[in-house]
Amino acid sequence: MKNRKNASFEPPAAVRRSRGLRQRKHDMNMNRRDFIRTVTAAAACAAGGRGAGAEDAAKKNDRPNILFIITDQQHAGMMSCAGNKWLKTPAMDSLAKGGIRFERAYCANPVCVPSRTSMATGMMPNRLGASNNAAGMKIRTLPPEVDAGSLGKIMKRAGYDTFYGGKVHMCRSLAPGNAGYDKYFKDQRGRLPAACLAFMKTKRGKPFFAVASFINPHDICFAHLARKGTDRHNVLKLYKKASSLPDEKLPPLPANYAIPKKEPASLGEHLSPRAVTPAITMRKEYDEKAWRIYRWIYLRLAEQVDKHIGAILDGLKASGLEDNTLVIFTSDHGNMDASHKLASKGLFYEESVGVPLILKYKGGIAGGKTDGKHLVSTGLDILPTICDYARARTPVGLLGRSLRPLAEGRRVDEWRPYVASENGWTRMIRSRKFKYCSYAADTGNESLVDMENDPGEMRNLAGDQKFRDVLAEHRRLLADWIRISDDKDGAKYVRNG
Repeated sequence: MKNRKNASFEPPAAVRRSRGLRQRKHDMNMNRRDFIRTVTAAAACAAGGRGAGAEDAAKKNDRPNILFIITDQQHAGMMSCAGNKWLKTPAMDSLAKGGIRFERAYCANPVCVPSRTSMATGMMPNRLGASNNAAGMKIRTLPPEVDAGSLGKIMKRAGYDTFYGGKVHMCRSLAPGNAGYDKYFKDQRGRLPAACLAFMKTKRGKPFFAVASFINPHDICFAHLARKGTDRHNVLKLYKKASSLPDEKLPPLPANYAIPKKEPASLGEHLSPRAVTPAITMRKEYDEKAWRIYRWIYLRLAEQVDKHIGAILDGLKASGLEDNTLVIFTSDHGNMDASHKLASKGLFYEESVGVPLILKYKGGIAGGKTDGKHLVSTGLDILPTICDYARARTPVGLLGRSLRPLAEGRRVDEWRPYVASENGWTRMIRSRKFKYCSYAADTGNESLVDMENDPGEMRNLAGDQKFRDVLAEHRRLLADWIRISDDKDGAKYVRNG
């Protein structure tokens, strides 16, 4: 007889399920309490005027220059450093090699204007009226404390020379001329690197804060028009090139190409066939070859913007500014990239709501690190992070956290157990293991996905009785978030259970 003390023991399946259910319930209850404590601590820190690590920064002779690079419509996997073998992004890869790449970064709203509004203010965009692009652009005025606490004005008050180059796509109050930026350069493409470098190389007795906001790979929005023979920004040329390639030169379909079973009906109801990228029409009409051509174009557009980023980084190094410049790189939102036979943005699948996020600072961040543990909100966390490094006062009451302690490898005892995202018809909660979405529709659609065991999001567990306690807990987490974040439009997303 084997020694039971040393032998492995596998409990019966029913016992394992019961134990697993209890453990998940315990973990989620702990997560909920942890988050409330974390938010309270973050608010207290903000009220104190400095984020974590500010005292360490004060010990340095100079505050770093800060370069904030934003691309448009680039999902987190659209970099070779993220394991994508179908493109080469040496500039982005160099940032990852020299800094830290966050693998669990999510935008606050997976559409341009709301996401950019959030990054500029540190607030959830719906609180300001930016539930979608049209609504965000129509904002007449911001609350005085939000206007004064926008990113450009914070950095100007902190004593930085400020520059904004490229795409803006925010309301008038957040336009560079009204938002604290000394200089604004309009071009969003090939001329932007030189303009940004000219500003950064200017001799000055103070640090600089420069935003380089590139349009691409957003031109993927015009791939469907190119398929019909209409050209915008030379995408037709890319389409013709892709169409002439042999199959083996085109990228494969994504592993999660299929439409998920039990996909919430609300998702399809909000995809307009009249959009520039009519995702719902493409889902019905595109065959596998058409999707592979679409993906090839997206890859090439990402490589184009990587070259522009590389020009800035090369100039930064050549001018001797690299060592004392913090570089933050992200995108406003992602693109579905043929996953689930969909294109474009505005959805809460990973390809749409997940974004790249890299921080590099030779003066303070060790290189080559990947953080696959901590949940990050680019809309909420980038502004406090910049404030921390700039030793600028963080606006009181923001729900974001400085990423500096994580980037510098310092111990962080408490971090948020979930991150939220939203739009005009959905609320998302991404916890450590699950993703929950609640849709505002008469049908009461919901989705729950086990992101550890189903990263492609192919199975909706919302109706699975084995996960009823997990579903109930995520409903409560959403209700907590709606209360904590003062989501006045959130009641319709709260479900019982």
